[in-house]
Amino acid sequence: MEKSSIDRLEGFVQAIPAIIEQLGCEHMRVPRSEGKWSRLQILGHLCDSAIHNLIRFIDAQHTSGRYTVTSYNQDAWVSAQRYETASVEEVLALWESVNLSILRVVSSIPEESLSSSQVLLPDGEIRTLLWLVDDYVEHMNHHLRQILHVD
Repeated sequence: MEKSSIDRLEGFVQAIPAIIEQLGCEHMRVPRSEGKWSRLQILGHLCDSAIHNLIRFIDAQHTSGRYTVTSYNQDAWVSAQRYETASVEEVLALWESVNLSILRVVSSIPEESLSSSQVLLPDGEIRTLLWLVDDYVEHMNHHLRQILHVD
């Protein structure tokens, strides 16, 4: 595994909880702009993404042939999870817990499986499991930057 993705994910899991706690509950609940998710809902979306990707990372290694990545309705998940009514602590604990599971799973995938396991993306592209892991971490980075006002 390209250590940079594991290292980045470990760094996020170690640093982000304290940073989000410093932002405060009210700041996390305010939508970034009209019709957009609040920072808390973005964090919730990252929880949903983690849940789906944990399943993908496990299933892709144990599928004979090409693993098909299915998409999910992100807005429906954020709405159904009702993150806007949850506490920041609850959503943050979920994010941290699922990402710790992802770290355990991804760290134990043999290098050969990462580079040889193929995944079929919803748009028809064929990539490797390594690409899927790297993309997951990059997706998280994008949304963490939104939460922290970097973007």
